[in-house]
Amino acid sequence: MYDIIDLGEYICEKKEACKREYLRLSAVFENWYLKKMKEIEADKNLNKPPKNMLKRLAISENEFYEKYINPYKNLSKQDLETVFKVLAPELIETYIKEGSLLVGCELKLKYDISFTRKENALSWLLFQVDLLGIFKLSKNLKKFLLIPYHQCYYCGKPNYYIRNGKIKKFNLKEILCHKDKCQNSSNPEKHDNCCYAKWVRKRKSLEKALSVVDNLYHDIEDYEDEKLSNEQKDVLNNKLDKIFIDFCENQYQENLKINYTIQESDNKAINLLKISL
Repeated sequence: MYDIIDLGEYICEKKEACKREYLRLSAVFENWYLKKMKEIEADKNLNKPPKNMLKRLAISENEFYEKYINPYKNLSKQDLETVFKVLAPELIETYIKEGSLLVGCELKLKYDISFTRKENALSWLLFQVDLLGIFKLSKNLKKFLLIPYHQCYYCGKPNYYIRNGKIKKFNLKEILCHKDKCQNSSNPEKHDNCCYAKWVRKRKSLEKALSVVDNLYHDIEDYEDEKLSNEQKDVLNNKLDKIFIDFCENQYQENLKINYTIQESDNKAINLLKISL
């Protein structure tokens, strides 16, 4: 099995050799990340009743909780499940036209964890961007950074994986590659589309796209034998911004598939598939 040989050294070298043109991406990423955080926060399940609903019901917030929420909270788990079973057909009659139901159908109440998955995807992205080593995270983002412990850096699988029928544990070195047919090679083509191959391809594609713009920057200066104008710099900077933010958007969407939160040495990963009411 292939381990990420000298991954830590690679990251350190990358960060020390950050190209001057890429440093501005730190601020660009911070703005994008904080904006995404606010968008996710706005999508969360309601933590209090909307004002327009309280006005429509002609009650205060305290009265709302006393009348509609507390009766459920005061029930035992067993009694609450019974109430839901009785409530379900009543809600079906309310919201679905009579006669349109299939025999044996049921209404299930489920807590919306979509925002939790979004927060998790964003948290993984922050770590992955730091892993790229293209620039150093700002102080504002550094405080949100979590480093996975004994966990796949790409799919989030924690603690162990099964290889050729045997249980193998993740550690501080084995952090990506965990497929049966992978070979001991740094070539992603030898890794049967495992997490190592996926991550290396994405990282190299991003680095190549950024370097094209970077080379264009120097080619223009060499060809014209003078520094770029502010307008030319803006055009190239906008290209860099778009390339990097597109990577972030795409990786964020990919991270939505991750079923585990980031675990630390004293904080075990949570399986999001098990969070439901």
